[in-house]
Amino acid sequence: MPHDGKRVKGSADERAQARDRLRAELLAAARALAEEKGGYEGVTIRALADRVGYRAPVVYEYFANKRDLLLALIEAGFAECADALAKALCAHEQRRAGGVLPAVAEAYWSFSLSQPHLYRLMHSLSDVPFGAPATPAPAQECFVLLRNAVTEAAPRHPATAYDADAATDLFWAHLHGLVMLTLDGRIKGGPTRAHGLLGHLTDTFTGNGARSGPR
Repeated sequence: MPHDGKRVKGSADERAQARDRLRAELLAAARALAEEKGGYEGVTIRALADRVGYRAPVVYEYFANKRDLLLALIEAGFAECADALAKALCAHEQRRAGGVLPAVAEAYWSFSLSQPHLYRLMHSLSDVPFGAPATPAPAQECFVLLRNAVTEAAPRHPATAYDADAATDLFWAHLHGLVMLTLDGRIKGGPTRAHGLLGHLTDTFTGNGARSGPR
C-alpha cells in the first residue's frame, strides 16, 4: 500500500508481494527504532508509522497491537538465530571453530551480541512459552539445532541420565547466562574476556582439558 493510503494495483501475487515487503519494512523499522531508543519500550505503533511514512491504521493492518508486533519480532529473531546455528553446523565452520560445539557457541554469541535489544526481547516476553508445544516454531528450531550439536559433541554428558533434553538445557542456560551477563555489563573484563570464556564453556561439555588462557 502506498503512503497516500490507496490500494496497490496489480495481480493477487503482486499485491501479496507488496504486503510482504511492507511487513518486512515495518519490522526493520521497529528494529531501527529500538536501536535508537535503547530498547523496545520506546517503540510505539505511532512512532513506527511515522518512521515509514504511513498513518497508524495502515500499521494496524499488519499488527493488531504492539504485542503482536513484538511477537513477530521475536519469531524473526529466533529464525535468524536458527539460520546462524544451522550455518555453524556445516563441516567448514566446525573445522574453523575446532568442533561442533565451539562452532554453534560462536554463532550464538555473534548473533546475540550483534542484536542486543532483539536478543533481550526474544527472552523477556513473559507470556511466550518455552519448552512447550506453543513455543514459537523458530525457537523450537533453535533448540533442536543446539540439541544436535550437544548430542554430537557430548553424547555421554552426565545430564543425559536425567532426560534427553537436560544436557541441551544446561548448555543453553550457560550460554544464555554468559550472554546476558555480558550485555548487562556484569562480567569482569567485559565482552572480550567473556568471549574468551566460550571455549572453556564448551570444554566443560565435551570433556576436553582445561584451557590455560583466552581463546
